[in-house]
Amino acid sequence: MTATDIDPRITDAAALVRQMPLRWSDEDGGHTVEDVLAGGWFQGPKECARVLTDMAPMELAAGSAFGGRWPLLVGSGWTLAPALPVALRTEGVVTNDGEYRWDRQGVWREAVGVEELYLTSDGSQPAPGEPFDLLWFGDSERFTVRDGVLEIEDLFGMLRVPATAGLLERILIRAKRVDPAVLSSLDPADSTQPQTIEVRRQAILSADERLLEPATFLGARADVESAHIRGDNIDVQTVGGATVIFALEEFESGWRLTLRNGSYAFNRIRLEQRAATIGVRVTLDDGLDALAPGMRGRIIFDLRSDLVALG
Repeated sequence: MTATDIDPRITDAAALVRQMPLRWSDEDGGHTVEDVLAGGWFQGPKECARVLTDMAPMELAAGSAFGGRWPLLVGSGWTLAPALPVALRTEGVVTNDGEYRWDRQGVWREAVGVEELYLTSDGSQPAPGEPFDLLWFGDSERFTVRDGVLEIEDLFGMLRVPATAGLLERILIRAKRVDPAVLSSLDPADSTQPQTIEVRRQAILSADERLLEPATFLGARADVESAHIRGDNIDVQTVGGATVIFALEEFESGWRLTLRNGSYAFNRIRLEQRAATIGVRVTLDDGLDALAPGMRGRIIFDLRSDLVALG
């Protein structure tokens, strides 16, 4: 059987996961299916699973995800779940926010440049992931609110910005026309928190030791003419002729640069190798708006290009 043979009721249930935000709750909100659909959001994974089983010929099964127990739906060889934006069988599927595939361990998700276990039905496995406050999907990304921070991630990278009430009102309530009750009791965000962008790559694909040298990393960037270490600083000449100085901190797993003098797109740059991945996280200059049209994608593309160029 191919993906085209899927029961359309399962397809419709998966589409609902992509369309409706999911609030964190340990309990089923208890609303009728009609009320849930009218409100446009799910109050917890149990409520979401109940609505999905009402729509599709699938049965509930035990699983774990987001740091704890998580409901699974199985039927006719297909797997579906709250916060899983596609019904899976054996083949991998690229969807809104990444690529998902299923094997005997569970569901794997590739996003931000690496693949990690997303959801499992194996009780001997620790629950992957961590809890969140609110989660929903866009056309080509996933939005997650956690501890006052909004994470916007896709297959290639992740942006973190303060999850202020005004921002959530604009990009969720007005854009998706969801009942404002979905935002009730959310902890207020610290609007002074910086904007950061992170990209990662499998370390095996970036085996060149030059990647771990901060001056070499900077020198490979398209907007940098040269970069030289001078004591605890790195002096940078940009393509535009400006001089920028970063303070350098090195540690066993990587390094961190902090802007000391001059003007640059990033106030901080950190590269760290963790287990099988290499990650780069940058803190954006206050004058940049990562949510401006095209900005997030452009910065992510440039950072991934830096990793690839030195890999």
